Amino acid sequence: MRLWKAALLMNLALLCGVGWGYLFWGVRADRLARELEAGRASPATLGAERVYEVTGVVRATLPDLDVVVVTHDEIPGYMPAMTMGFRAAAPEILRSVQAGDAVRFTLRGTLPSLAITALEKIAPRAGAAEDGRP
Repeated sequence: MRLWKAALLMNLALLCGVGWGYLFWGVRADRLARELEAGRASPATLGAERVYEVTGVVRATLPDLDVVVVTHDEIPGYMPAMTMGFRAAAPEILRSVQAGDAVRFTLRGTLPSLAITALEKIAPRAGAAEDGRP
């Protein structure tokens, strides 16, 4: 008689644990679904145009591709400091700079399709030769 009581209590405990776990999982799944919907409605994903002012050093210009390769500082809210190529909005931008120029430039567009729309040379900061930053 004691064995069947122990088995019954074990099954009851298992059933309660699975039930509570399923309810907890359901609540979390609902919360995640709401967060996903809120994320889909954010301006960044709806194609809102963004504008970023950035400083950097030109590493190369690729006129055939309309690309300027720049070692840039952190772009707050978008990406950390790194070296990468950005599309130039106009060919004049490519002709106005050469490798090694310290620049301030404007990135404009919808994420992730940003282009350099304005670019100006600036004086390199002290110590720029050591770390490669403007």
